[in-house]
This record gives sequence, C-alpha cells and structure tokens, in this order.
Amino acid sequence: MKRGDFVIIVLVLLVAGSIYGVKWMNNRNEHYAQGDLKAVITVNGKEYKTVSLTKEEQIIEMKTKFGHNIFKVYDYGIQMTYSDAPLPIALEMGFISRPRQQIICIPARLMVEVVNPDRSIDDDDELDAVI
Repeated sequence: MKRGDFVIIVLVLLVAGSIYGVKWMNNRNEHYAQGDLKAVITVNGKEYKTVSLTKEEQIIEMKTKFGHNIFKVYDYGIQMTYSDAPLPIALEMGFISRPRQQIICIPARLMVEVVNPDRSIDDDDELDAVI
C-alpha cells in the first residue's frame, strides 16, 4: 500500500466519522420529557396505530394479514415480545425509548418508530423524495 492510498483511506474515515458524529450530536440534543413520546406503528406503509409511551404497562396485540405480533409498552418505551415471522429478528431489536429508534419486521411489513410529536417539522432532516 502506497502513502497516497493511506491518506485517502484516512480522509474517507474522517469524513464518515464526522458525518456520524454530527448526526449523533443532533439526536442526543433533542429535548423531550418522559411521557411526551409516542410510538407510531405502521403496517405495509400505512399508519396502523399511535401509542403514547407511558410508565404503565400496556400490551398491544396486532393480527394482520401479514402476521401476528405483540408489543409491550412500559417504562416510557416499547418492545416487541412476540412475532410469528419465520426469523423473528425484530424480537432482538429490543426495547426502544428514544426518538427515531425503530423496530422493523420485514415479513410482517411492520415498522415501529418512536417519535417526538412536539418537534417542529422544520427541524426535520428527512428526505422529501426519492428519485
């Protein structure tokens, strides 16, 4: 490996690290109070249900044509506790409780995302379109 190759690799790593660091800092600085967050459950791209993340325990059972899933809401977060998917990888995604964290189950065409409803839409840096 030549000196130029090493310099290019280091520059690419620094750029990637700085992009990740900026995104991490933006997510860490989002202010919210416990109990303000909600979990948006979507099935096949359409909103199925929005759940407030509270300290009290709630069980959400979903039966759709794509599968059967059970969620448990507790301690201001949500976790998938059952999935009838052939490879229930979504169960390993664990407990989520911060904005923009997600649980995704591809066989059930299901996504759960924690959102902060008080956050301004202008602050959102998501994509507007895909070409």
